[in-house]
Amino acid sequence: MQRFHFLLFLLLLCGTRLKLAAQDGGKGMKMPLTISVFSESVSLPNFSGFFKNPNWGVRIGTEFYYRQSSGRQTLQTLQLGYYHHDGLHQGIFASTEFGYRKFVGNFFADATIGAGYLHLVSDLRRYEPNGNGFRPGSQRMHKVMPTLGVGLGYRFGDVTVFSRYEMFGEMPFNNGSSPVLPHKALHLGTRLHPF
Repeated sequence: MQRFHFLLFLLLLCGTRLKLAAQDGGKGMKMPLTISVFSESVSLPNFSGFFKNPNWGVRIGTEFYYRQSSGRQTLQTLQLGYYHHDGLHQGIFASTEFGYRKFVGNFFADATIGAGYLHLVSDLRRYEPNGNGFRPGSQRMHKVMPTLGVGLGYRFGDVTVFSRYEMFGEMPFNNGSSPVLPHKALHLGTRLHPF
């Protein structure tokens, strides 16, 4: 729970500082800044397990708009993030997604698909095959991270609040029965728009 309070504090602090900088003229702020806290779990897509023993994370990113009108946006994201799955691993990632956002007034819904790099540091001891047996393996793993997400939000002028449900994969997965280990994440975040 202390991690969650720290992440929430970081989210509020960054948002407040950027809002104050924007009121001073927004020098150098050309693209929106997106910050979210999220709960992660390893499972097939569903809505259970987010708040029972949550695994907290934070993600910071921006967006680029290919087409934009008052009612819709075609976009690409660029994001960096971190999460800790208690007893399993820590994940640091960089990802990009392509998406579409539809507005109805100030409310919106969006959908994205993308990929990224996922660097894992295992909390568990790992072993690798070594001839007739096994030897200790590296605690660090490098993975491909396919992503798929949907979101809802509301735009308050130059600030947006949103919630997103995302599925992401860990590939390759070292279990012979499945090439990918599925993860899910539920985000709550804010986006500060360019001025």
